Amino acid sequence: MTKLPSFDRLLWMAENTPEKLDALQKRLSKETIAQSRESNQASLTSLLDDLDKRLARCKTPYQRCHLVSSLMFNKLAKLNQVYCQPGEFLQHKAEVVPLRKNAK
Repeated sequence: MTKLPSFDRLLWMAENTPEKLDALQKRLSKETIAQSRESNQASLTSLLDDLDKRLARCKTPYQRCHLVSSLMFNKLAKLNQVYCQPGEFLQHKAEVVPLRKNAK
């Protein structure tokens, strides 16, 4: 796995070469997903793709920080709800409706 540079180096990259810092972040994220359980990789990849799209719309570093913080808080709140109320979580199941082929 790619070694994370020191904080001072990351700060320098953020101020002088943000594109390299972004590339490092993407590389580390992909490496982390690759090391996760195979059953989780698809959802983590989807989550990363969604995050990248949302971050692309941010205009300032503060917006990016706020967005990531907000997303993490929401996920943590859902995890807390599942942990504290597992019965309620298990009751929410989607109904799968089969699609019919058009008759010709």
